[in-house]
Amino acid sequence: MRHLLFAALVAAGTGCSLITVQQQPFAPLEVRADRPPPAPARVVRTASSITIGEKVQFATGSADILPVSHGLLDEVAKVLTDNPQIELLQVEGHTDSTGTAALNRKLSQQRAESVMKYLASKGVPAGRMVAKGFGPDKPIADNATDDGREKNRRVEFNILKQGPKKTVVRDE
Repeated sequence: MRHLLFAALVAAGTGCSLITVQQQPFAPLEVRADRPPPAPARVVRTASSITIGEKVQFATGSADILPVSHGLLDEVAKVLTDNPQIELLQVEGHTDSTGTAALNRKLSQQRAESVMKYLASKGVPAGRMVAKGFGPDKPIADNATDDGREKNRRVEFNILKQGPKKTVVRDE
């Protein structure tokens, strides 16, 4: 059967015709890319504190700052060096309620001191800072949930004393 179909096609003619279609060129595409908005600042100075958008990470059960937090603390140090009117900053350590309160107060104090030492190593005078560990005494969330305990484990930077903004004037 296929042979007959093929023979009929050959008998009908072997000529092919080419159909050409004329088409107008496409209008040029206008491609535009907008930059995404900048990410929110990780470190912000307010009237009474320096707030951080990330957590300072420590080794579990230790006051050793993990390297992942060095960049964040470098930004805190820059805010302090750029704002000499901040005369006294309290570096506060907080924990959740897991474990004994006495152990948590000791750990939070060690962590606050560790952060203070790190900032001092970046050029912030140690006399401008004081470390205070509160342990589980100032929760900001419910310690009965994992999410609440995670929120309670934190470092805060509260400004205790601030003078007027200091402006450097240079003669030209």
